[in-house]
Amino acid sequence: MSRLRKTSETSAPAIPDATALYMICDAVARRKELIHGHLYDNGGCCAVGAFWRDNPGTVLNSDLIDEVAGYNDSIPVTESPKVRHKKVLSWLRWRLRVLANPSAARKP
Repeated sequence: MSRLRKTSETSAPAIPDATALYMICDAVARRKELIHGHLYDNGGCCAVGAFWRDNPGTVLNSDLIDEVAGYNDSIPVTESPKVRHKKVLSWLRWRLRVLANPSAARKP
C-alpha cells in the first residue's frame, strides 16, 4: 500500500474485488476524464476517486486499490485526462472480461 495514501481503520468488510471492479468501471464510465496522482483535484478524480465519489464509505481491499491506482498512474502524466480515461476504461473492461472468462487473459 502506498505510504502516501491516507487509510482509515474500519471494522466494515471490504466488498468483493469482482463487485468492486464492476462498480469502479461503472464510475469511470460516467466520467469523461481522469486525473493522475490524486484521488481528487480541481473537481477531477482518478479511477478510485470516481468510485468513492459514487459510493462514499464503501470499503475496498487495499490490493485492489493499489492495482487500479497503479494502472491509472502508469499512464504518463503527459497524456491528457481524456486519453487517461479511455485507457483506464479499456483496462477495466479487460479485467472484467478476464473475470468472466480467464482464457481472455491476453491483453487488449
